[in-house]
Amino acid sequence: MVYIANPIYDAVFKYMMEDLEVAKRFIGIIIDKRITDITVLSQEVPYETEDLPILIQRLDFVAEIEESDGTKSKVLIEIQKSNRSYHADILRFRGYLARHYQKDSLPIITIYILGFKIPDLDAPVVLSERIYRDIYYNKIIQRTSDFIEKLSHNTYVIQVPRLKLVLRTKLTELLEIFNQEHQTDENKILRLEEVSNEEDIRLIIARLERAGSNNEIREKMEKEKYLQSAYEEMFGEKDREIIELKAKTEKLKQKLEKEKQKLEKEKQKAEQEKQKAEQEKNRVRNLILKLRLEGIPDSKIESMLDLKISEYLKD
Repeated sequence: MVYIANPIYDAVFKYMMEDLEVAKRFIGIIIDKRITDITVLSQEVPYETEDLPILIQRLDFVAEIEESDGTKSKVLIEIQKSNRSYHADILRFRGYLARHYQKDSLPIITIYILGFKIPDLDAPVVLSERIYRDIYYNKIIQRTSDFIEKLSHNTYVIQVPRLKLVLRTKLTELLEIFNQEHQTDENKILRLEEVSNEEDIRLIIARLERAGSNNEIREKMEKEKYLQSAYEEMFGEKDREIIELKAKTEKLKQKLEKEKQKLEKEKQKAEQEKQKAEQEKNRVRNLILKLRLEGIPDSKIESMLDLKISEYLKD
């Protein structure tokens, strides 16, 4: 059993990732790649509202990745962490990534660590990755393009509240450090009943153990907890209203789209029935003309076909 500082706190996560060896192994496990070298670009950026300064967690690294065939490449690793499911966070994620695309020439890998649940996504850890598809010939392209790699990115999303230790893999064992079910009475500390035998994970846990006994880190956690409570009190309700309104708007949009599709299907069906009726009318019209050419009187044709010729032909 070990006690570690809770890395859901920005101060703890920052402390953990300042150790580049820890950062290298942490990121390597998440993206399932061997990282041979890593350098830090930036740590955190103060984000200020008119009433309250909020520290936004953002970590940028340049990593050298070695593939299984021995080839190496450099990528930009962007990690963003948020404990609040606020509308502003979504806009910030988009805005920051857009700025990266404007100024960086390296391929980008993004990792989002969320302290809240995404309503329409149940999976604890999700990878959204690039797939090259030739849509002209409808086939998957196996090789990559440097041009495309720099214009698109793989995204990893970790939803902390959905983490459950269901099966043991290196990734799930790592993410136990975020599992809030391990909270002690003091939620700033987690109690891990079992510790992984993986050397990489033990190194990360050791760093978090040191954070838990660091008075400066504890003070920062206390301040962070206060700021989050203050932010929640001042802006939480407004952000939740925005999210709720957005959800209702999206549902209405989906409902209208379904109604539109339903009307379109009914329209297509009516058009098909109209075409079918017209085809049948043409068939009968041609039959009448053929019978006339054979010299059969109209009265007899009407009797034979049980119809009025005037409904099909205009004399």
